[in-house]
Amino acid sequence: MANVTTTSPRPSSRSGGTGMRIARVVGFVLLAVSAVYFVVAAWKYAGELPPIAWNATTAAVIGWVTLAYLVQFLTAGMGWHLWLSAVGEPSRPKVAITLFTLSQFAKYVPGSIAQHIARIALGKRHGFGMQGMIVTLGLETAWALVAGIAVAAVCLALSNPALLDGATMPSPLRIAAVAVIVLLVPSAAIWLMGTRRPAFLDRWFGPNRIAHPRLRTLALCFVLYCTNFLICGWILNLLARQIFGAPEDQLLISTGVFAVAWVIGFVTLISPGGLGVREAVLLAGLTPAYGAGTALGIAILYRLVTSLGDGIGFVAGFIAEKRLAKPAG
Repeated sequence: MANVTTTSPRPSSRSGGTGMRIARVVGFVLLAVSAVYFVVAAWKYAGELPPIAWNATTAAVIGWVTLAYLVQFLTAGMGWHLWLSAVGEPSRPKVAITLFTLSQFAKYVPGSIAQHIARIALGKRHGFGMQGMIVTLGLETAWALVAGIAVAAVCLALSNPALLDGATMPSPLRIAAVAVIVLLVPSAAIWLMGTRRPAFLDRWFGPNRIAHPRLRTLALCFVLYCTNFLICGWILNLLARQIFGAPEDQLLISTGVFAVAWVIGFVTLISPGGLGVREAVLLAGLTPAYGAGTALGIAILYRLVTSLGDGIGFVAGFIAEKRLAKPAG
């Protein structure tokens, strides 16, 4: 029987290029607006910055929040291990956490993709398959955004009980529900690439199948990502209370505002590590809770803490990766 070769229409590269150009333009606009807002606000409220007493207590607080920030490498790296295992890639927690930690320093390269490229390159050195890693990065990104939007909506709604009055769902939760449904689409598409996808998709993706994650994996990764947002909210609130002398705990607000800042910083593709965008959102969102001067100080100090943590993570990951056993061949 003669072999029959079938072809399918190729997606237009022009439409893809147009989409990327639009995304870059939107990113530039968001970055420019955020930078202008933050600089103007910083100039305006610089005189309201509370004085910082640089002593042993301050150093201890900085140490604690830096350590808490580093814990996120463990939780997020464990999440990647779960994704890898779910799609059939043989993974060990130590390897996944080490490679995740080492690659994160590349997020300071504009484009919000360098850390993923670095992780794929490191993963190939340790025997992970290209197709499996790409699928896990798609799942990780979609699920982290789902968690961020959910945490933001719930924390901000609970921080203002008036939002929960009445029979209708409060506006933040309605927005979050729609956003979560939209963000589930990439996960559903990747799910179709698993063992139960329709046979006709083999013509597009080839016969190789990627196992789809189980509900347990989805739930565990969701909890891990939500935990990271809670850690960051706790860090912001601790800085406000212990460094800048804020009189009251505002954990729900700080967590919700951080989640919003993270999501906006993430989708602003050209902003390296969300730089400028997240600070602007933190300043605007935390001002009603802590005051403009304290909010400005929190945004600046948090960036310094995370940069310090990323540097420590890079060094630790570099040393740990050198000690990992490479696969034979």
